[in-house]
Amino acid sequence: MADEFYDDDPFHQGSTSPEQVKIIKKKKKKSEEESEDRGFMKREVNLMDSVFFPDGFEHIMLAIYFLTIPYIAGLLFIFFYIGKGDYTIFLTLNDENSFIITWAIGYEVVAFFLLLWITKLGISSLLVKEEDTRSRKFRIP
Repeated sequence: MADEFYDDDPFHQGSTSPEQVKIIKKKKKKSEEESEDRGFMKREVNLMDSVFFPDGFEHIMLAIYFLTIPYIAGLLFIFFYIGKGDYTIFLTLNDENSFIITWAIGYEVVAFFLLLWITKLGISSLLVKEEDTRSRKFRIP
């Protein structure tokens, strides 16, 4: 059956066998699936994969994370950046600052780092696509 395709063309340039068509279709499907996986905007975001939420306590843990992570980041920022790592300066600043002010400072710090991380992921996904197109060389099948 494969000989029918090759009888008219001695160099086999204009025709492909059914087996080759199946192989080409499989390669296209695989490359389409890989390109969909690499898209930054097409990634599925699942919060359960990245943050620890015990079953049944998701809302409570979300509230705890929302309160504690910015507060701790605010304390660290005040201690290292404003207080310059000096314990006595930190204690005097901490007496004057309320929980809300410290939390707001930490919230801004966390938001800044999250935006940097998102920007890094976006740029790296763009660079991966450019590297893939550069590394593809012509191959004789």
